[in-house]
Amino acid sequence: MSPHIKTLKYDIAEDVVISGDPERVRQLSSLLEGSKEISSKKGYVIYTGSFNHHPVTLASHGIGGPSISTLFKELKELGVKRIVRFGTTGALIDQMEIGDAVVATGASYSPGGTIYELSSGLVLSPSPDLELTYNLYKKLKDKKINTYLGQVFSKNAFYTLEDVLSVYRKYNIVSLEMECATLLTLSQIESIKSACVLMVSDSVVKKTKMYTADELKEFAMNIGKAILETLAES
Repeated sequence: MSPHIKTLKYDIAEDVVISGDPERVRQLSSLLEGSKEISSKKGYVIYTGSFNHHPVTLASHGIGGPSISTLFKELKELGVKRIVRFGTTGALIDQMEIGDAVVATGASYSPGGTIYELSSGLVLSPSPDLELTYNLYKKLKDKKINTYLGQVFSKNAFYTLEDVLSVYRKYNIVSLEMECATLLTLSQIESIKSACVLMVSDSVVKKTKMYTADELKEFAMNIGKAILETLAES
């Protein structure tokens, strides 16, 4: 049994959708056939079921690189083949609205921290699986979900100083979050196919409030269904 997420290999599907917020995992579990809660330990809430007869697991990963790296390591040991992070993000583009989708083409990050330790100090290029990313982007567009494509920035600290926000925009970063770079780096190292679909929960440039999981539920269910359909069809 895995030491932190407390699951066995037969409990976990080869395709996994992960989210930072356990509440989003619980919401998405209603889309699965035969959904069953597998574990709820140390903030890692896990459900397994099927979508259109395709086995899939949903799991929460918490906040930041250390938390998602723990989940990744234990999922990898349990035989997972594909991971899609479905998280929230702060918009850096004026036109982005709450509930819009962002498909990450890559994730920039500050040097040091979890990624530095895991990559032996090498400066890797955290990039998603191209085919999976394309299929997700196409599905979202086909469903008429307002979707952006671009580089995101994975921060180490949630609360960012105002004077650095202009720097992110200068380098054409489309949105801010905290986990994609760690996931994509680990996926490159371990040969796992991964991609990141994010949902705008607040606008950094417009200084909006951060919307809760309940307030975002309708958007989350639409985007989540598109992700599940993509995994079932590809």
